[in-house]
Amino acid sequence: MTTRKTKKNQETAVEPVQETKLSNRTPDVIAAEIRSIDQQARQYVLQSAIEIGRKLTEAKELVSHGEWGAWLKINVNYSQSTANNFMRVAAEYANSQTLANLNYSQAVALLSIPAEERESFVEENNAAEMSTRELQAAIKEKQELEKQLAEERKRIEDEQAALEQERQQRAELQRELDREMELRKKFQDDLIAAQEAAAKAPAKGTAESKAKAAELRKAEKALSESQQRISALEAEMKAKEDEINAKIEAAVKEREKEIAEQARKREEETAQEVANLKEQLRKNNNTAAIKVKLHFDAVVGNFKELVASLSAIENEDQKKAISERISAFCDEMKAKL
Repeated sequence: MTTRKTKKNQETAVEPVQETKLSNRTPDVIAAEIRSIDQQARQYVLQSAIEIGRKLTEAKELVSHGEWGAWLKINVNYSQSTANNFMRVAAEYANSQTLANLNYSQAVALLSIPAEERESFVEENNAAEMSTRELQAAIKEKQELEKQLAEERKRIEDEQAALEQERQQRAELQRELDREMELRKKFQDDLIAAQEAAAKAPAKGTAESKAKAAELRKAEKALSESQQRISALEAEMKAKEDEINAKIEAAVKEREKEIAEQARKREEETAQEVANLKEQLRKNNNTAAIKVKLHFDAVVGNFKELVASLSAIENEDQKKAISERISAFCDEMKAKL
């Protein structure tokens, strides 16, 4: 408690001066402080893990083959899996600034992400702000999505291979149809020749006449069968073409559906990101405003104590000099606002 003296009846009395306390701490301010401490702790823990990993790597090169597990148990009480995690963290995180804000558990979890994708994954998912469980869930979701994409690529490749096979079958049908058309032309020519021969044949009933008539019937039958085969081939080709077109149309519709769903998800994710950014901005603005208020309250409290202390000075010249300095300082503060 600050005191000041007053002169009354040649005696010195002590009067209490009200102190100003910084009692305006809020949950937001405390949360900001916690986040700052947490970030520092993350960096310290991860850097410590990296250093441990480096030393374990160095030790492993010196320990005799086959004795590594025993050395770990006796000297540092680590399992080989724990030691491997430390060494991998040291090898893969030592030179990464993006990953510097992670804690050790997050760093270990992210080892399952390929090194070339890790930093972008951390940035895109704001991994440093996730709990280890949330991060593991995000990694699992990514891996499942990649698995689905791989399966989808395989399905598309299989469908394309099937379509190609059907196209080849259709091409073979076309070649068979072309051959049949050539045969039909030959049969037509044979029929015309048979008809001309029959017209020139002797009277009916003779052996030659019967032979010509038989040739004519044979040519007519061959032509009819050829026409039937051509009709069947054309129908088969039409069915095959319809089947291919139906598959292509179904694939296009499915792809359009997937694209629409992806667009919807991206829109939702974008909206959520915007909302998160707005909330973060609000928190940052609130934190800044709260800090300003705390500093202002401190200045007001200190100023009151300053005035009280000034009034206790008995030397008028000294009091005046200090008052002028205080006034000049206040003018300087006002000029900067």
